[in-house]
Amino acid sequence: MSNIRFGEIPGIHEGQKFVSRRALVDAGLHRSIQHGIDGNGSEGVAAIVVSGGYEDDLDLGDEIIYTGHGGNDPVTKKQIADQSWSSHGNKGLVVSQMRQLPVRVIRGPHKNSQFAPLSGYKYSGLYRVIDSWDKIGKSGFSVCVFKLRKEDALEKDEATKIKVGTLVLLEPKGLKPKWFSIGVDGPKNAQRLSREGAFAKKLVDRNVGDEIDFGNGFKVLEIKRYLAK
Repeated sequence: MSNIRFGEIPGIHEGQKFVSRRALVDAGLHRSIQHGIDGNGSEGVAAIVVSGGYEDDLDLGDEIIYTGHGGNDPVTKKQIADQSWSSHGNKGLVVSQMRQLPVRVIRGPHKNSQFAPLSGYKYSGLYRVIDSWDKIGKSGFSVCVFKLRKEDALEKDEATKIKVGTLVLLEPKGLKPKWFSIGVDGPKNAQRLSREGAFAKKLVDRNVGDEIDFGNGFKVLEIKRYLAK
């Protein structure tokens, strides 16, 4: 096993700045002064550096579209060859997605991101890989693409969605609103829906304000997470 460390590093806070890649290594945030991906194909990825090194990257703050490793000209920042899913870094990010491992995101200076520091490096907190795919990039070569979302943003996303274990207030068309519990026993005033039932499956991942096409129709008025598993 390697000495890879997942999650937060004690004593390091989000927004903390570092003067160099060597300083990142010394702080334990990242283990390489050259590679952007810190991890391997068996354990996963613990940290990445986002510094505009790949032309297909897109930094949206709480969400990052991150190009995988390989086939990049370090001088022009353009792709000159296809990327491979078998590359240790790309394979490691897939492992992180499958296992939902936390990934430390470190931003370096680059003009294409308003979230990047003007100089040095900035620790930007924990993210999770939520999607991955391949595509033909701007230079015409196949690249491995990963979507990462910040952990606290994910928590906010989940708070607004119906999940198995939540309590939801629905308004049937022409009738008074009624509480439903999804897959668990809720309060006495809530009707329990089987998680395997057609109605529950219609509700999962819906948001407040959504219209549900089931029977005569329902509208989602409120979602409570205290029953969430």
